[in-house]
Amino acid sequence: MRACVCILLWTCLLLGKTEVYGHKNAVIFFVDDGGFMQSAYNNTVCDTPNLDNLSSRGVTFTKGYTSVSSCSPSRAVLLSGLPSHQNGMYGIQHSVHHFQSFDGVRSLPNILSQHGIMTGLVGKYHVAPKSVYKFDYMETSPIDQVGRNITHMSHLIRRFLEKANHEDK
Repeated sequence: MRACVCILLWTCLLLGKTEVYGHKNAVIFFVDDGGFMQSAYNNTVCDTPNLDNLSSRGVTFTKGYTSVSSCSPSRAVLLSGLPSHQNGMYGIQHSVHHFQSFDGVRSLPNILSQHGIMTGLVGKYHVAPKSVYKFDYMETSPIDQVGRNITHMSHLIRRFLEKANHEDK
């Protein structure tokens, strides 16, 4: 299986109108096998003005390392801050070999939610258990491949942002 390549990771701390809302927003992109097909990564063929704008107001990481080069373990490392041998996600998530994080792992979405920050996931999930990686808003399904339809994903992301705005989070 091809390794999960998380090549985009933008943490944008100055999105929105912080002077109006009194708080800052953060957007984190984990992209599987996305390649360097964004002009933020000096690609002169692909024109990505919206991603460039987002990148210019945040942080663009150009190097990333993981102890396990596959989807679920690398995702669990990014979401928990713990290497695989400490978070328990040793391989591609499934129940047959109990490839899921330990129940006591504290993940970024759970920590943020506990502090009143709304979290959302649209697209590929592929980590477990849900109690460890619980998002306030989730639109994902292995059956309909939410993460493979970029137009559908954009509508779901817009729905999440509208919900967050409505709840002032």
